[in-house]
Amino acid sequence: MTNPNTSKKRVMLRVYLVRHGETQANRDGIIQGQQDTQLNALGEEQARLVGEALKDEEIGCAFSSDLSRASMTGEAILGHHPDVELVLHKELRERGMGDMEGKGGATKGTKLALAHDKTIESAADFTHRVVGWWNRVVLGQALSWQKDSEATMGVLVATHGGVITTLVRELIGSRKVRCGAGVIIWKCMNASVTVVEVYADGKGELIRFSDVVHLQEINTVAFNADIL
Repeated sequence: MTNPNTSKKRVMLRVYLVRHGETQANRDGIIQGQQDTQLNALGEEQARLVGEALKDEEIGCAFSSDLSRASMTGEAILGHHPDVELVLHKELRERGMGDMEGKGGATKGTKLALAHDKTIESAADFTHRVVGWWNRVVLGQALSWQKDSEATMGVLVATHGGVITTLVRELIGSRKVRCGAGVIIWKCMNASVTVVEVYADGKGELIRFSDVVHLQEINTVAFNADIL
């Protein structure tokens, strides 16, 4: 007879949260938000390298923000998984920055605008959007697909730095996910890989955050956040 406590800890899903590669706006310190920018040459190379890093993983389904910089990164990864379709979800977009989009980077004025500019998507609404997506798609759909399987399914999510950081912090803060030993939540880098393992009960563990070891051969990563 299966021990129910053991079965709860079996990893059902391994979710790979991948931030898109660099854009020219990242390099120039421009606030992007939901502007539909594309990868620059370095970003394309970063996407290729993250694809190489994940080529041997068992990816069963894949989702992406519908913004080009994220979907281009997702497609580069799925070049190694030709049977998996990339499904675009608007909920995975970066935080909407309203009138700040297209302007220069972080200043005291930018931080003040985040609190008072009504054209900017509120932090509460942004958090509700990304956590709602996680609950609906990862815990609702993907986890149900695996309920009768003994295998662990890989779930690719190509998205943005703000989405990944907000989602991870909220999941940990609500105790739905625990932070694994030695894992530090810091800047979410371009083309980085963050991994959350999800158990049968919907809870999970953060086992990697903003891992960029696969980018060492080009010896450069973009530190800019998506809102910059």
